[in-house]
Amino acid sequence: MIKIILAKKAGFCMGVKRAVELVFKTARTYQDKQIFTLGPIIHNPQVLHLLEKQGVNVINIPEEAPSGSVVVIRAHGIPPQIKEKLLSRQVTVVDATCPRVIKVQRIIRQYFQKGYQIIIIGEKEHPEVKGLMGYADNLAWVANNEEEVKALPEAQQVLVVAQTTQNEVLFKQLATMIKKRYPEVKVFNTVCNSTHERQEEVRHLAKKVEAFVVVGGKMSGNTRRLAQIAREAGIKTYHIETEAELNPAEIKTYRTIGVTAGASTPYWLIRRVIFGLEDALAENIPWWWRIPYKMVKFALLTNLWAATGGAALAIMGCKLNGIHINKAPFIAFFYLWAMHLLNHLTDFEATRLTDPSRANFYERYRFLFMSIGLAAIFISLKLTSPWPLAFLSMILLNITGLIYNIKIPFLKVKLKELPGSKTILVPLAWGFLASIFPLFLQNNVHLYPGPIFIFIYLSLLAFVRTCCFDLLDIQGDQMVGRETLPIVLGEKKSFKLLYLLIGILIFLTIFLTFKRLFPKEFYLYSLILIGFLIYIWQMERKYLRPGVLSEAIIDGQFILMGIINLI
Repeated sequence: MIKIILAKKAGFCMGVKRAVELVFKTARTYQDKQIFTLGPIIHNPQVLHLLEKQGVNVINIPEEAPSGSVVVIRAHGIPPQIKEKLLSRQVTVVDATCPRVIKVQRIIRQYFQKGYQIIIIGEKEHPEVKGLMGYADNLAWVANNEEEVKALPEAQQVLVVAQTTQNEVLFKQLATMIKKRYPEVKVFNTVCNSTHERQEEVRHLAKKVEAFVVVGGKMSGNTRRLAQIAREAGIKTYHIETEAELNPAEIKTYRTIGVTAGASTPYWLIRRVIFGLEDALAENIPWWWRIPYKMVKFALLTNLWAATGGAALAIMGCKLNGIHINKAPFIAFFYLWAMHLLNHLTDFEATRLTDPSRANFYERYRFLFMSIGLAAIFISLKLTSPWPLAFLSMILLNITGLIYNIKIPFLKVKLKELPGSKTILVPLAWGFLASIFPLFLQNNVHLYPGPIFIFIYLSLLAFVRTCCFDLLDIQGDQMVGRETLPIVLGEKKSFKLLYLLIGILIFLTIFLTFKRLFPKEFYLYSLILIGFLIYIWQMERKYLRPGVLSEAIIDGQFILMGIINLI
């Protein structure tokens, strides 16, 4: 069996995540000012490209910062003397230094003032090390191997600390050598826990895989060390920045591949690499599994899968309203397909930045998908004949969907830029299409309390679905300026909200089915929702790696529910 195993600790560490969130928040807060980072905020060219698109540029020395501008100090930190120069230039300083680096800075300052000679185990030219040296008036010694330790001058009292992204095994070896050399030695193991954990995970996974793919910037020290550890374990290792660097001919020769990523690698880049690996390895799986895999992938890429999920929700709405399944599922399918296609086509810039392979696909077939989208709108309107209320509702829904990416003059913003709009407006549209709209396709419309409750129930289901996708896309959305609900609330609170809502939906489904207010087959819905709750838990804990099948589950739950109603 072919396996792709993703390390649980792959991607942004706490310090980098904090720095990236802070710089993008700064870009949104100070839109009327020039914004700079003193040196690259992190060592990842894709993230730096996104920042440049947001108007955040890189400077290398304080003198390059104009008076009145905003300067963000990167996660690696800077010497205190440089920070003083920045403040003297009357700029707004936003300090994104990693809290764990700040801890090392304080230790160095404290012991340097006591007369200790500071020894830093790390790379002399690394920005973090340069920043740390500033806290010892640039008099610290730096060593990164046994030869450099042997070449160090004599001293009485020494303090040994580590660059936070250092190889912990190497740090301990060199610290032991230093203890034997000097009369009084104090050692602080300042290798970050995150660094230690991801390095140990690579060593552990290396025993289970045939090859390793390490994702991250070529200039990132911690990413290079992960690749080095994998190579030292004796397995073939590929250090890549994007999925474009994968060699499918080589990849498909392996049956088990491990994937990890440096602390400065965003999750959306890891997802793209996973999809690339799946494509390469798909050639080795049996045809009876390869064909459905490719069909589902195509359906995800073209949004047919999402549209089918919306149609399935409309089938549920008809069943709950006690009416025959009418044209509502077909209308929902064509409307949702049109909106997904056209919104991708009108928001190319954001898609190109966070998912260039999808953007290239849509750009290559732009005329075709534009034609399909417009045709789908026409079909959704045509199917509402001869019911005036349904026709007017569909016109309003189409107008709202089409202007989602367009700046509204009197609001002076796009609907998509309103905080949480995507996470809230999309579920409401899905809920309306599935619950209220099917009633408009009848001669007698009665909006008694039942349909309103059904609207709330189905909208909650759709909200859970949208929130899941927003959590998967949270880093990409943040980097292109979308303020989805998970960005506003934060990941932890968003997962707690999902647990609560799914728990409520499970309770309501069982209770209302027991009271015979829901059809008896809805007991099966509660089992599907329990399974989805487990999926969310695995997603939060990162037990479930990204990929075609894992992402297909989100809308797949609706499709399964719809199939149950049709049987």
